[in-house]
Amino acid sequence: MLTKTDLPVKAEPVRLRRDMTLEDAYRRIGLNCLRQIRANQAGAQRRSIESLHQMRVGLRRLRAALDLFDNLVALPARQREGLDALAQQLGATRDWDVLATSTLAGFDAEGAAAAQIAPLQAAAQERSARSHTALGAALEAPVHDQLLTEVEDWFEQRRWRDEPDFEAGALEQKAKRGAVPLLAHAQRRLRKRARGLGLERAPHAQAPAGDAEHVDATNADAAHARHRVRIAAKKARYAAEFFQSVLPGRQTKRYIASLSSLQDRLGELNDLAVAQGLLAQLGEHPGRNGIAREHIMFARGFAAARTAAGVQALRKPLKRLVKLKPVRG
Repeated sequence: MLTKTDLPVKAEPVRLRRDMTLEDAYRRIGLNCLRQIRANQAGAQRRSIESLHQMRVGLRRLRAALDLFDNLVALPARQREGLDALAQQLGATRDWDVLATSTLAGFDAEGAAAAQIAPLQAAAQERSARSHTALGAALEAPVHDQLLTEVEDWFEQRRWRDEPDFEAGALEQKAKRGAVPLLAHAQRRLRKRARGLGLERAPHAQAPAGDAEHVDATNADAAHARHRVRIAAKKARYAAEFFQSVLPGRQTKRYIASLSSLQDRLGELNDLAVAQGLLAQLGEHPGRNGIAREHIMFARGFAAARTAAGVQALRKPLKRLVKLKPVRG
């Protein structure tokens, strides 16, 4: 049973002062992200799907901040590798949650189709429960608390200054001025990846429900390319949110809103791509939980059809994205 302290906690706005240096801002951003991670840990350990999601959001924000400042200061490799491993653990569990509670339910299965989907949902829920159990044990391990404590100390005490080759350089400028080139870099990376999608070759919605033959290596490559755009969009959006309190309000809000809308579309497509892989895993043991081969084929075909339609709907938003200008101070 979840208690009040186990309820999911969303990210708090990062509040920067205009007299802060870029280094001050970095410290405050990192500690803000870590508070969100810590605040959701108890709920995640108690198998709260939403707490797990918010803990993962906090970790994504933290890793985005580390990437944003990587050319100025770098978290020690051991801690960075620990955060990457934690992200994989949280992500694997979240993937089963989404399949069980969202993706399969979104196939609008009724009548005879419901009989195809129900065994898959039951199997996905079982895998989700097993994954939550393993994750809970990992979060209770001392090594997990040690990792977060070390990263908190790194930000709190500005441990990057202890490095023998540390040079303050750009970190000494005002946060507003220092944010501009960081945001511009994030936008250039996003624009480059969006242009690389080659949307003029996007397939038409031609994969009928029940037919998984269209799920091939080409589609997997396209899904990976869309995922890279999605990650770049998240990092650009997080960067703008981190510095929102010292940037032009209206321009920043429009920029964040544009990226959020794109993220939603790309997120739906990513959920479908992940579902293809998870459904393939469920299909490795036919007969278990009442799953038959035709159940898998039906769901994967449905996912392929949804993906083809989603890719077509993505073309205009991506064209607008290429023209989107980064926030300037």
